Amino acid sequence: MMIDQKNTVTLPVYNSYTGETIGTVPQATSEDVMQALDLAKKGEAIGKNMPAAARVAILKKAVILMEQEFDVLSNLIATEGVKTISQARKEVERALNTMQLSAEEAARISGATIPFNAVAGSEDRVGYELKCPIGIVVAITPFNDPLNLVCHKLGPAIAAGNPVILKPSDYTPLIALKFGEILYEAGLPKEMLSIITGAPEHFGDALISDERVRLISFTGGVAAAEAIQRKAGLKKIVMELGSNSPVIVLSDADVADAVVSCVSGAFFASGQNCVGVKRIFIDAGIFDSFVAQFTSQTAALKIGSPLTEDVDIGPIVSQQAIAQIDSYVEESIKNGAKLIAGGKAVGASYVPTILVAECSNDIANCKEVFGPVVTLSKVENLEQAITNCNKSPFGLHAAIFTNDINNAHKAIKGLECGGVIVNDSTDYRIDAMPFGGVKLSGIGREGVKSTIEAMSETKVVCFKLKL
Repeated sequence: MMIDQKNTVTLPVYNSYTGETIGTVPQATSEDVMQALDLAKKGEAIGKNMPAAARVAILKKAVILMEQEFDVLSNLIATEGVKTISQARKEVERALNTMQLSAEEAARISGATIPFNAVAGSEDRVGYELKCPIGIVVAITPFNDPLNLVCHKLGPAIAAGNPVILKPSDYTPLIALKFGEILYEAGLPKEMLSIITGAPEHFGDALISDERVRLISFTGGVAAAEAIQRKAGLKKIVMELGSNSPVIVLSDADVADAVVSCVSGAFFASGQNCVGVKRIFIDAGIFDSFVAQFTSQTAALKIGSPLTEDVDIGPIVSQQAIAQIDSYVEESIKNGAKLIAGGKAVGASYVPTILVAECSNDIANCKEVFGPVVTLSKVENLEQAITNCNKSPFGLHAAIFTNDINNAHKAIKGLECGGVIVNDSTDYRIDAMPFGGVKLSGIGREGVKSTIEAMSETKVVCFKLKL
């Protein structure tokens, strides 16, 4: 923890593949949270008075230090997290981009002039709007992108001049602590960042409900999000939650390209990806060909230690998560789905699993499974595909493969989601784009610029002149 913790209780952090203990972190208490909030209140004044040039310098220095620690950061992600080493390196590359974007956006936070004289009686008035730091931010991050999602919250918060209290996942706290050290070394005042670790039942209510907190940025599950909303009180909330991302593949698509993209999208990070491909609706005319190619390419994926260079499938985050995946697969089969491949765990990993189901299978259509499981369904036309995509209570990303621009636009208009990807997997994302969902998939938008906007308040300034 980055504050002087009073409690001496520690919790182990495990290698997600071997189960070995690789470190310990403090178990925070409500007293620790109060100390962090007191510190952040001091940071609020520091951030409010920190020039943009100083914030830019800190963020740019952090990028340099991250580049120097590239291998350390990658290995931490692959050791305590769920990604293979090659996937972990990609995450560090994205995190570098996120922090670079934060530095660039910090230099161009601006308001606008307001045409007061457009209103009769206000001809003698001029003014503008300022963007000011919102205040103390609480950031809560998950295990599946343990560095880049931290960067997506801390980078914009620092860019906007806000202090942050970060609560990383209990599974992946070490990478967050390492990143905190990098920010301190880059010159971030310690009052502007505290990291709270341990099981939230010991301190969560105090952290969420305190009136000094002005914004909560949460990435995680729906149940936790609902609990946060009930306890938060009057403060701004940005949430990126669950998903059940669908893909439509039409007969006019490049089927080979769609297969490659969907295999990658379904099984990257062992399917523990909020925008990973979960449901694929395939035109009846190409269904058998697609299933054969998809099954063949999935079978070629290699399962093993995430630190091995050529491994494609690493660990599931916990045995409890494996049990949940098993339960989902079993429920889908009972509901009429046919198991084509996988459907079992191997050690800490889960074999990439393919189900074939009718569109009427509401288990596949409506439930979220956070693992390497994908359901393939046959559709007769685009309208049927869109209808079934929208059955889900989630709406983060959706995708369509087609070479007909009219079909693409029909899907864009009809799909209920935060983002539509055309001729690529649902898991395509750059860190500059607005990112978020509708329905149970979230509130607001992330992405560096969008997050800075959420973490800023608008102050209107008006001068009455003697002309």
